[in-house]
Amino acid sequence: MFRVVQVGDIHYSDSENFQSPVDNKDPGFPAALRESIGTAPLQAVFRSLSHVLETGGIDFVTFMGDFTTRGDSTALNECARYIRGLFAETWPGEGPDCKLIIGNHDIDRRLDPDSDDRFERINAVLTGAGFKAASILAPCESVIPSDDAAEVRVFGINSCRGCGQLRLLGSILEKHAGPAIRKLLVEGGSGAELDELYEQIDTPAIDEHTIALLANSLSHVGETVMPVICAHHNLLPQAMPRIAPYSELINGGAIRAALLNLNRPLLYLHGHLHTSPIEVVRVPEHTRSAIISISAPLLREGFNVIEIAFNQEAVPLGCRVIAHRLDGSQCRIASSNIIPAWTAAEGLRLTTFRARELMKVLEPDAVVPRSDLLARLSWPEMVLDDALTELRWLGAVEIPNHDRPAIHWRVTRSI
Repeated sequence: MFRVVQVGDIHYSDSENFQSPVDNKDPGFPAALRESIGTAPLQAVFRSLSHVLETGGIDFVTFMGDFTTRGDSTALNECARYIRGLFAETWPGEGPDCKLIIGNHDIDRRLDPDSDDRFERINAVLTGAGFKAASILAPCESVIPSDDAAEVRVFGINSCRGCGQLRLLGSILEKHAGPAIRKLLVEGGSGAELDELYEQIDTPAIDEHTIALLANSLSHVGETVMPVICAHHNLLPQAMPRIAPYSELINGGAIRAALLNLNRPLLYLHGHLHTSPIEVVRVPEHTRSAIISISAPLLREGFNVIEIAFNQEAVPLGCRVIAHRLDGSQCRIASSNIIPAWTAAEGLRLTTFRARELMKVLEPDAVVPRSDLLARLSWPEMVLDDALTELRWLGAVEIPNHDRPAIHWRVTRSI
């Protein structure tokens, strides 16, 4: 089992991060006392996140970008130092590895949109705080090893190649609006003007060379590896209709096709939406393909812990997304969802011998106590529990009371 923490957009300079959740109807109430009875959202989630990292057996942490809101160096530096506080002074020698991704709001739009200097500036801040540089063109790969053949490989990619590319507005708009836009970026404007401008000229895109390099790397990864791809932008359009130029990845279909053609399951982690849908993409011509897309919420609203499970033969089974969400001034587990890596038919073909034998004795719609299965099969308890857990991860059985001790389990075949 591998455990990955997924941290969404931070937007460190936003005032909502630091507003105390107190219904203050008295403008003359002492500010210090008001702050003492309510914890600011970012502080509350950060405290819970720190506790999970210290006690939760975490193997890896991913930050999905948008550390700031308008690409200003001051906020970017402050945010980098803030999240560095999550890790021990001895890190990276001790503690989980991590990967940081560049978001569209981290880019300084005053810099040359055709130069990688706008990304190098961000990496200078991140590496100065002790983190590894984020991906600019080539995917950044990290390996999470284990004691057996099972392995997770994390690939960070840059989905912001087109952000700030004024020429993508078209020649007529560039001719008439380009000079005014550049003047506003250089001279500055109100927060509302800059927020609107950042959206209007935002063009999410993944470089074709990045897609080719990623696909080539993944084509050489063995079947006992679960790839995890981290990018800022979502692959699929958001659920709520959004009317804005270039609001989605302009070549999202190209990377989806490249990943599905690999004919293997993988995780795609992202931020950007400020909501947290979980979506699975498969295509019938590639029976083993699956893109499990997991979005992280704003950090001030919570974070995800993602468990990645393998069976005893190091076959990846799927993942569980544990949603930690802010409730008042505390973070609590709001939901826990298992997403199988395979279709039911493909999953059963890949299961261990014991799991296949167990499926033969389970009848559809029948609720069977674990004690009955032990008596019928005469297996050691640990062997039975491993087979049940494997089938549960594959979605082949349901154990509604799985959170109770195994002696109380009641099992239902679900396919």
